[in-house]
Amino acid sequence: MPKMPQPGLRPVPPTTAPKAVLVDRSGETCRIRTFRPGEVDQHSAGWLADPAVSAGLNMQGFLGLDAFRSYVASFDNFRRNLLAIRTLDNKPIGLIVVEIDPRHRLGSLHLIIGEQGQRRLQVSFEAIELAVWHLFMERKLEKLTFEPLARNRAAVAACRFGMLRQEAELLSHRLDARTGERLDQLIFALTLAEFKQRVKAVSKLPVFEGPGLPRNFVRDTAKSFGRLRDS
Repeated sequence: MPKMPQPGLRPVPPTTAPKAVLVDRSGETCRIRTFRPGEVDQHSAGWLADPAVSAGLNMQGFLGLDAFRSYVASFDNFRRNLLAIRTLDNKPIGLIVVEIDPRHRLGSLHLIIGEQGQRRLQVSFEAIELAVWHLFMERKLEKLTFEPLARNRAAVAACRFGMLRQEAELLSHRLDARTGERLDQLIFALTLAEFKQRVKAVSKLPVFEGPGLPRNFVRDTAKSFGRLRDS
């Protein structure tokens, strides 16, 4: 689970300032881009007031605009990364929270689809696929985990749709922020080796484009893994 803000508390900015890694990557139907405090508006802040979102994130209550903007500013975009999911015409529809352990080359991801009309498995899958390509190929991580609460059916379904390997079921692992009820949590994972095997075997290579990437980045990367076909 990502570290979410609580109402009335202002997140403490990081004490060190590693060089931020800014992300801008596009797929076939959506785009992921580093979310900046200046991009926060009442609409995006309102996502966290949606009961489905707050329950999935295990938040205590509604965050105001200033508190949400402060939370966004707390990300160093190196160890703690916040990515906006956008349509190709740049409309924000959700967020991806990424926490990275550089020493062990690990990353954990949490997906938030704020727009109810965009809560489709295909949208979630492509957004995560873009993040996975970025983290494995550009950030050089070697394992990614996805740790939804068992009650977060949309996130669990997205993990299963993406055929991620379930590593664990943690019983009574979290406390409900509102009721104190104990909650189960699931852990899904994907290693770099598993990712390479999938890229070799997939019927069609994904679209993964953006500033600074060579034109044939995906095709050439897949070929380096041992993939024999171009498409």
